[in-house]
Amino acid sequence: MKRTKKVYQDGFYIFESRVAANSNYIESIQEAKLLMVYARYYLKNYLIIHDYVITRHGWQMAVKIDITESTCFDEDPSQIWRVISERIRLMLSSYVKRVNSLRGRTGVLVHSNYKRYYFESLEEANGHMDNMRNQRIRMYQRKKKYRGLKCHYRVDKSVERGSIFLCSKELREGKSGERRNGSQLIWAFQSFVGSNLIINTKRRHILLSTTSKHPNSS
Repeated sequence: MKRTKKVYQDGFYIFESRVAANSNYIESIQEAKLLMVYARYYLKNYLIIHDYVITRHGWQMAVKIDITESTCFDEDPSQIWRVISERIRLMLSSYVKRVNSLRGRTGVLVHSNYKRYYFESLEEANGHMDNMRNQRIRMYQRKKKYRGLKCHYRVDKSVERGSIFLCSKELREGKSGERRNGSQLIWAFQSFVGSNLIINTKRRHILLSTTSKHPNSS
């Protein structure tokens, strides 16, 4: 995956947010649900979620930028990333404020800004999203001394591997009738659309990068 700052309409990306040192991003299923509620509220009409995974160390979402708010189209298309970043900022600040209140704590919970990536091949995209769906994404601090206390994480392993609030796998497979309940929290869950989306996103980044280096080129 290639890290990027800007994102573009109809582009396909991985968004990632990690927890600050010595903290847990979520400590219960209720907190994971709360994160998704804020995501739905702030990101609806701005992007489509394809897959997601939430852990105590952070979260990742595979998204397509799909701004449907008419006012946003008055903006410079090259500045769409600023619109999206502001929505993510509002989502995270609301989540952190609420979680700090519930835990009776203060301070920073989220590590730096969220990260954005695009894929360089369909094979890379399929492999990464398979890892997301099977909860094999690792976002923890390399050094254990910087990780949050595991004893504060109150999600049983049997629940962790099958909750719609932690991973999109169960929604995709439609197990136990959970799709109806989960759809209240997933703002626009859709199937992955394939190679064209990956290729077009990569081409656009390469083209715009080349153009920005040679602004006078025809």
